[in-house]
Amino acid sequence: MIVNPDKFQAIIIDKHKADHTNEELIIDNEVIKASNTVKLLGVCIDQKLNFNEHISKICKSAANQLGALQRLNHFLTFDQKKLLVNCYVYSNFNYCPLVWAFSHAKSFRKIENLQKRALRFLYNDYQSSYEDLLEKSEKSTMEVNRMRTLSIEIYKTINNINPSYMKNLFKIRETNRPVRQPYKYNLAIQSHNQASFGGKSLKTLGPKVWNPLPFHIKSVESLEEFKKAIKKWNGISCTCSMCHNMS
Repeated sequence: MIVNPDKFQAIIIDKHKADHTNEELIIDNEVIKASNTVKLLGVCIDQKLNFNEHISKICKSAANQLGALQRLNHFLTFDQKKLLVNCYVYSNFNYCPLVWAFSHAKSFRKIENLQKRALRFLYNDYQSSYEDLLEKSEKSTMEVNRMRTLSIEIYKTINNINPSYMKNLFKIRETNRPVRQPYKYNLAIQSHNQASFGGKSLKTLGPKVWNPLPFHIKSVESLEEFKKAIKKWNGISCTCSMCHNMS
């Protein structure tokens, strides 16, 4: 297979957030210009690693699709609208959510607002609050959905279902002292040097989400049981900066 340099992308990630768009990489006499964002398997990666641009793009895509459905509102039944919303709107946010789960609170509010808009369209209800719409639809916030997705990946990791490299991210806390039952499956809290590049990462967020899980959920014996149990979990209540950014 012959390499096609036209398809190469380059990005320089710098903790000082300097602009590197004028820089070039030369590989085998081929010049590759650096950019502030690159698209990899459908995910926009920016040099600040905050994924704001990616979230803006998927929100715009979801908003356009929802707008098209709203124009057909009078021709669709409830079941048809529900199917179309799940296929076209929610699919934007169900793709690789753990990759872009470390953006700013402002970006995540856009996602919540889109879900609220989708539920208003689905139920033709433009008066109820977001909380009432969630209760009516038996759905959770998008934030809780991301936490549930992360919890499933942690469960798969500590039960040797995920690839072995995931154990570098999620490690069971080891101790020589007897551990009470609720803390038996807790993850080790791993240290980090940089708030932006370490504090907002899966290995840091993992224990914050996993450790508060009730023991009866963490200790189930199969992945299928865990997926059923985690659907009834409504997230964590925490005021730390990490959790605030997830809201």
